[in-house]
Amino acid sequence: MSPFRGRFGMYVQFLCTNCGKSLKVREENVGRRVRCPYCQHALTIQAPTETPSGTKVDQAPHSVSTADWSEGTDVGMKTSALLGLLIAVAFYILVAKPFDVVYLGQLFLDRGWVPFVLTFLMGWSFAILYLKSKKLEQQRDSMLFDLLPNAIAEEITPKNVDLFTNYLRGLPVQPSQSFLLNRVLRGLEHFRVLRNNSEVSSRLASQSEIDATSVESSYTLLRVFIWAIPILGFIGTVLGISAAVSGFSGSLDQAQELVVLKQSLNDVTGGLATAFDTTLVALVMSLLVMFPASSMQKSEEDLLNWVDEYCNENLLKRLKDGDRSATDGSGVLSRGSSQSSTELRAWMRVAESMTNAAESLEKSLNGLGEGLSNLQREPLPSEPGGADGPHSGA
Repeated sequence: MSPFRGRFGMYVQFLCTNCGKSLKVREENVGRRVRCPYCQHALTIQAPTETPSGTKVDQAPHSVSTADWSEGTDVGMKTSALLGLLIAVAFYILVAKPFDVVYLGQLFLDRGWVPFVLTFLMGWSFAILYLKSKKLEQQRDSMLFDLLPNAIAEEITPKNVDLFTNYLRGLPVQPSQSFLLNRVLRGLEHFRVLRNNSEVSSRLASQSEIDATSVESSYTLLRVFIWAIPILGFIGTVLGISAAVSGFSGSLDQAQELVVLKQSLNDVTGGLATAFDTTLVALVMSLLVMFPASSMQKSEEDLLNWVDEYCNENLLKRLKDGDRSATDGSGVLSRGSSQSSTELRAWMRVAESMTNAAESLEKSLNGLGEGLSNLQREPLPSEPGGADGPHSGA
């Protein structure tokens, strides 16, 4: 296979080793096994180092690398699941097992398989929240960097944009670890290519929506756990009640024996204890996961708001696209303002012509009204042969 990278920004183009068809995937998939959609041949995506002609790919400072794909605060399922399992095991060793003779230990040890699953899901949820908190801390630390220093230039122009890009790539933080660095880098990349402030502003707005969606989707698994934990508790309730009823009904045939009746009552009470205790544990665990998850999500949304504010106040205001004028405080180009002014003048001319037409119509109506008034004031001509006719004095 001759993998090569064209000028597709954050995508890698490569050839299938079996059929030779050209394929393209995102750079974050480099190293993974994929299946060719043409011949169904499985192959591993190799790192793009050469073009088909054998020349090395241009690694310009402005090219977007794999690290530019922002992972945000999302965490891997395998890592969080393993950490969650360790938390669950530690809970049983340090809490449940030492108190197995009291009610707390019995809740997790003597109520069937449901408490074990609930404990694992709760531990997995706490593992996700812990890993997300570490990434959120890294995100906040990256907010302290001076990403666009005035020492390079007061204004960001197409001529010096590469200087800012190289400075950002030299910082001790990866774009995948910082919403802010990733956003600013993408804004500079778009500005270097588009040389248009309004286009950059719209691209940053689109990236803001992508980041918000990424944060929202990173809580999908937690929401599933918050929903699944009470459901498992209700399943434990059903299982406990079913065991209690079946145990009692099975001993009715031998109800004349007092010992058997007592045993059946013990089975009934044991099943009811399982039923209600699993529901209690599930509801408490759901609350323990729900509150920190909501607090964490709000913190991430606040972080995205800070990133939006930084880009509006520190990036868009300083972009100067060649001969065009600077952006105003809201990041809107004066060129766009001039276009709006031209359209406004056109509408004003239309309104003025309509006003003149209305005035002309009004004058015509006034003239017609005066003519009708004069006509009404003139005396009507006399009938021939009347008293006032020309022969009346003969």
